[in-house]
This record gives sequence, structure tokens and C-alpha cells, in this order.
Amino acid sequence: MNASTPIIGPGRLSLTAERHPNPVWWTLGLGLGLANAVRHRSRGYRSPRPYPTEEVERSVDYVVAVVDRWEADGVADWQGLRVLELGPGPDLGTGAVILSRGAASYTAADRFPLAGDASPRYYDALAERLGAPVDLDRIGYHVTDFPGLPDLAGPYDVVVSSAALEHFDDVTATFARLAELAAPGATMTHHVDGMVHMRGIRPRDPLNLLRYSDWTYRRMSFPGVPNRLRAGDYLAAAERTGWRARIVQDRVATDSYLARVRPGLARPYRDRTDLATLTFSVVCER
Repeated sequence: MNASTPIIGPGRLSLTAERHPNPVWWTLGLGLGLANAVRHRSRGYRSPRPYPTEEVERSVDYVVAVVDRWEADGVADWQGLRVLELGPGPDLGTGAVILSRGAASYTAADRFPLAGDASPRYYDALAERLGAPVDLDRIGYHVTDFPGLPDLAGPYDVVVSSAALEHFDDVTATFARLAELAAPGATMTHHVDGMVHMRGIRPRDPLNLLRYSDWTYRRMSFPGVPNRLRAGDYLAAAERTGWRARIVQDRVATDSYLARVRPGLARPYRDRTDLATLTFSVVCER
């Protein structure tokens, strides 16, 4: 991971779960998960990042670093390309950065109407960073249904996302729809956060979301809850829908953490060979 890239979520990994019995972390995760479910079901999914959009400089740093990471992992050049981003979150800053780097067009699609939260002050700060005004009229934004994406027509040369795919209910159907929207030779670069998203547990027990049976996890669910797919699942979904795909690893769990927590995971996950890959990019081409 590039040292300049902001971590998705708070803090560095401590992996302290390796020093405590598995039932302790099962119980902690269940309590926080149920509380999260109640909160998100009543208020809706409103906080895709662990800090508010009012933290302008931090938000600007973040979107620039996200675009830098797409470039490092899979996008060689934006020049003249038609770009689609899935799940841009609380602002459209990534689109402004991509357009400033030469893209022909940028369109964003989200399931939730989050991008209206950004203030003019944020876009002014981003414009100062980019050295040019941010023209929001050049940015297409659609709140639409997934995986059908009925409001999108394409074609797109590049599809990107950051910390979005792990919230999708049907990744295979999404990839199939993106194949329909893709121009010949199109590529995709999706950065996936496969860690638990509960902030109190995340740095200590990143695989906590895999501890629960499907029945229990459904009780903790809400619109946008992480889908628990691992790196191999995204590869399989891409290949089933006609994409050639590879994984670029980012954050990796230690052997000692995996040895400790593996017996405490739900049965479908205990013997998986891709558990160490916590965050990663799925890089695809047609």
C-alpha cells in the first residue's frame, strides 16, 4: 500500500484479536452489529466515510489518493476515456480529479443519494488543489437501481469504484451489466474493503464479519451491509461474466492472526485460502 494513500476506515491494524479467545470477539461483534443494524435501518445509510464532509482538506486528500491508487493498480492513463464510477460516496471529487487528468467524460452511479452532502467550500478547496475550477456540469450523477443500472447507457472505457463493491448484493449481476455497458477493450479497477466496517472492532479483528452464520448475519443486516465476499469470489464473478481479472493485494493479515481466528469463523470461511487478503483491487479487462 502506498504510504500516502489514506486507509479506508480509522487507524492502523493492531490485530489484537489474536490475543483473546474467539468467543469474546464473536460477542463484541454481535452486539455492535445489532446496534449498527438498528441505527442504519432507522436513519438510512448515510456515513460511507469515517469522517464528515466538513473536514475539507482531509476529504480532498482522500479523493486525490483514491484516483492515484486506481492509477497504481490498473488505470494507466485517463486521457480521452469515458469513465464510470460506482458508489462515489458523499462527494464527486474523484470525478473532478479524473476530468482534470484528461478524461473525456465522467459519470457516477450510486444506490444512495449521498453526494449532495458536499459543500461549495469542499469543491473550492479541491479546485485550488487541482489548479482549475471544478465544473460540476461535466459530472453525470445518477441515483439508480443496482445491479440493473437502468439510467446508464454507456459505452464506458473505464469502470472504477473504491470501497463500494463490498456493499453490493449481487456482484455477478453487476459485472454482467457492466459488460453490456463496456466499450471494446474496456477495463475495470475496483478497490474492495473486505474488512469488517464496525469502527470499534475493525483494526483489532478485521475478519469479524466472517464469524457469524448466515442466519445471524442477516439479523445484523441493513441496506449497504458488507456482503462478506472474499477476493476469490470477485475473481470468479468477473470470469463468469466475460472479464479477464486479477487481484492486486493491499492490506494483508498476519499468519498469527489468521491462525488464531480461523477456528472461530463460520464454517463456510474457515478453510478459505484467501483470508489473508483484507483489502485489494479487482482489475479486469475485456
